[in-house]
Amino acid sequence: MWGFRCFVTVTVILSAIAYASSRALPSEIKVLSAESQTVKAPPITPPDCNWQDLSAYCYSSKPIAYFENTMVIQESDGRSLKISCTAYNRWSHCVDLPINQTFQATMEKHGLEIRYLDKNHKMRKQMYEILPENESSR
Repeated sequence: MWGFRCFVTVTVILSAIAYASSRALPSEIKVLSAESQTVKAPPITPPDCNWQDLSAYCYSSKPIAYFENTMVIQESDGRSLKISCTAYNRWSHCVDLPINQTFQATMEKHGLEIRYLDKNHKMRKQMYEILPENESSR
């Protein structure tokens, strides 16, 4: 019985170590430039609408202004990347980060997650899309 308990304990510890080592470690990035622009686009269709529903709730004809924040950052290894996020509403945490400051970032499946302090000194996380190098604007 003692041997089985020891085996289970060692297995759990080794799997926890393997999981922890597979997670991406945060790295330092530096913001080189930042710009913000207004983009006019059709409103986002609510998820409970289908193609047969022609109500005003599902299809609004008035375009909505979104704010797109684009930045050029430098990773700790010297590579430069262009990243972007779009603020769809006033509760969005998508902001231009201050130039020449460093932040912690983690490469995630859908982009770059950056941690920063907001104007109220609360820690925020925001996902930024990595743009292709040859793309000048969206």
